[in-house]
Amino acid sequence: MESVSTHFCRVLDIIMESKMVTTTHKMHKLNFRKDEDKGFTLIELLVVIAIIALLLSILMPSLRKAKDQARDVLGFSRLKQFSLMYEMHTQDNDDSLPAGWWGGTMWMIDLLPYYGGVDDIRLCPKATKLLSDTSDPYNAGVFTAWGKYGEGSWEGYIPMWAREGMYGSYGANGWAHNPPPEADSLYAYPENSIGVDSGILFWRKKTNVTRPTTVPLLSGCMWDGTTPMMSDAPPGEEGEQTAYQMSSFCLPRHNGKVQMLFMDTSARKVGLKELWSLRWHRQWASWAMDQQWPSWFDKYPD
Repeated sequence: MESVSTHFCRVLDIIMESKMVTTTHKMHKLNFRKDEDKGFTLIELLVVIAIIALLLSILMPSLRKAKDQARDVLGFSRLKQFSLMYEMHTQDNDDSLPAGWWGGTMWMIDLLPYYGGVDDIRLCPKATKLLSDTSDPYNAGVFTAWGKYGEGSWEGYIPMWAREGMYGSYGANGWAHNPPPEADSLYAYPENSIGVDSGILFWRKKTNVTRPTTVPLLSGCMWDGTTPMMSDAPPGEEGEQTAYQMSSFCLPRHNGKVQMLFMDTSARKVGLKELWSLRWHRQWASWAMDQQWPSWFDKYPD
């Protein structure tokens, strides 16, 4: 017969086993609750989403501004590279500026030996939409680029002063050229406000340029260049191309301003109204600023 102590030990073992099972079950439930607590509630998720949206709304304007600034820097870099090319061209050609349309080539051809066919250098970073990729290749605007000549909707059209496949969104001051003598009679037309033939208006050589900080050389433009006149009226609508030559340069691509390269090799932003105060040709007068400014100019105060 088992002793009392033996029975007591067995009873004690049963009690201990029972307590261990109960404790294990409680631990399992506790762990299960901890596992449940690891997930996010719907409210917590909505709070996180709201915080992310708030941060994005704060950061996006800064990111857009940084992107605009980067494009501005790239644009000025390209214009400064062209200033060096113009300098080399004048040094190699007895101080003469390029002949321009009248000589059968334009700046993108005349300067080609200096930039080696790196075509994108002719693009303003804010105007890269090629007109040849659109259904209306002559519907230029603020952010469009001329070209590609001879391709897309411009198939078959290659100007005598360019080459097939050329494109860009910069244009030359047409008066910053040195046309051959025979071109004066072929292309001359009266500058009504002065009463002289246009041949007198060309700068021709860099040594002819006075106050070079006020004489445009290359700028953002709807086309590869044009010849502004003092009598040119501002375009009535933003990005509108009119019969007046200045409309091709009146492009607020850079927060209401135009990036421009000058004869002294400097580059800066120019306000829209300031375009009429610059000395585009040799007879430009200050009264060219006497204009009726369109209402859309008010968005971009100088």
